[in-house]
Amino acid sequence: MLSLTITTCKHHVADIEGEFVCKDCGKVLGYSEVASVNDKNTHSIGMFGLSEHYAIAARLAKNLNLPQFAIQTIVQTSIKLCKKNISKKYAILFATIYACRIHEIPRLLEDIFLELENSSGKKIRRSEKAVLRSLNKISKKIDEEQFRIISPTKYHYHQAYLAKIQHIIINEAGNEYFETIRTRSYRMLQSIDTDPSSSAKEAILSSTTSIMRPKIREILA
Repeated sequence: MLSLTITTCKHHVADIEGEFVCKDCGKVLGYSEVASVNDKNTHSIGMFGLSEHYAIAARLAKNLNLPQFAIQTIVQTSIKLCKKNISKKYAILFATIYACRIHEIPRLLEDIFLELENSSGKKIRRSEKAVLRSLNKISKKIDEEQFRIISPTKYHYHQAYLAKIQHIIINEAGNEYFETIRTRSYRMLQSIDTDPSSSAKEAILSSTTSIMRPKIREILA
């Protein structure tokens, strides 16, 4: 399971779409009472009629460990993109990446694509460069500045890679050791200037013990 957040946070809570969410780290801390589905004042009108988009977005959110409010962003954005003659599959791919960026949830492009393929019963994995090419094609069809997705920085990759390996490190070595890797690799990252993805991997691997390094390298490959 991918971790939603990778830092220790004191949590500043806000009620967003019926969920108690930390405004700083994005973690869902609980749920507030929500009125019935028929109450137009508590739901986005039309959301419940978009069952196919919602079902795919919900499966992606579950497998990628995304909060509930990200699902709504994915559905609303993918619907807009489909109206611009973008296929449903790539509209949802673009919308999921867009939702992760605006909600600051660290996820890798290739992992998002893989989960989208898995949701349709396929097992195709594409490289990040291939996914970026698809995003660029979609971007050319979109004339709205709000849907632009900028290239991820080395700090985004750092967060995404840590989220990917967090459960393994904590299970095998504990929370304290994970925090050591997180802080040490962040400091190291500031002085590494290769491409963003390689920089993040190098910082994390250099901060990991030789015993755990092979396993972490395999996961991040």
